[in-house]
Amino acid sequence: MSYQPNALFNEIATNLFMGGTDDMDVIHFPAKSNTRNDLPFDAIVTMYAYAQPADWKIQEFRYGVPDAAIEDIDLDRLKQAVEFGYNRWMAGDRVLVRCQAGLNRSGLVLALILIKDGCTPEKAIDLIRESRGEDALFNHDFNDWLLSEGKTFFQTSPSQQVA
Repeated sequence: MSYQPNALFNEIATNLFMGGTDDMDVIHFPAKSNTRNDLPFDAIVTMYAYAQPADWKIQEFRYGVPDAAIEDIDLDRLKQAVEFGYNRWMAGDRVLVRCQAGLNRSGLVLALILIKDGCTPEKAIDLIRESRGEDALFNHDFNDWLLSEGKTFFQTSPSQQVA
């Protein structure tokens, strides 16, 4: 899988995609009246509150969070987003994890899905950057948290990880 500059989404692992939201595909603008054929997914994890909802026949998990500090995210809900994406992916679905630009919030969730699947945090970040580009996970707070807490995220209660 290779990086395609300016792509709306990229495949990070087989049937597991990371991406953003089209500028006009937000709740501020009326939804398109025709069905999108360019989003061939069975399930979507949406981490951007202003994204239009997924189209018909696509199962979606939504948890809008800021692209800021890890402390701004309810880790129990983050775990739910990761579990939804992971379980749909393991069931054979084509899964998109998206946020606004498709770089940080989606990268956080997708890295955790890969870690849950057995990757080290370093390998998960590398896979994301190889496919999505070097700007992926440029939020140092998310990146540093993944490196320090990513391995243990599924071993403890998330609410115990951030004081």
